[in-house]
Amino acid sequence: MHSSTLAKRYASALADLAQDRSLLQKIGEDLRGFLSVLAATPEWRALVNNPTISREKQSKVVDVFLAKVETDPLTISFLKLLIQKRRMILIDDVVTAYTRIEEEHSGVITVRVSAPKPLIKAHEERLIKTLSTSTGKEVHLDFELDPELLGGMIVRIGSVMMDYSVRGQLNRLKAQLRG
Repeated sequence: MHSSTLAKRYASALADLAQDRSLLQKIGEDLRGFLSVLAATPEWRALVNNPTISREKQSKVVDVFLAKVETDPLTISFLKLLIQKRRMILIDDVVTAYTRIEEEHSGVITVRVSAPKPLIKAHEERLIKTLSTSTGKEVHLDFELDPELLGGMIVRIGSVMMDYSVRGQLNRLKAQLRG
């Protein structure tokens, strides 16, 4: 089974449990907090992702993190399950999938915008308003600088990409000229 499919299944199962307990947002915060700690401490990530390290040692690493922050027991159980099943390698994809589910339930979507330079506030507000109107949801922008773009922007909503970049326009023009 493909790892992203497996990650979505884990995320969906966790979201169902969290929803039943009215903890959807809290579990999401816990998972994102755990992920940020792993990102900040590469040696911890290496430990929890290494299949040659015992499950007990990996579990202790997770316990060290959990002792520092207030974490819901459901999050703790879920992380321990990932360790026991040797699926901690999926944690990034699981958190991404869980966040999408969480946003879907709350009527929010995250839109990734790539541009060669930061958008001015007026353009950002207009983009949010346009996307919010077209999707019917509250929009949060995740902005990414891409100096390789000549101008314009690339907008990604989930798996849909809209290329409004100069490079994209030139490629479309080139394709039209070729016939």
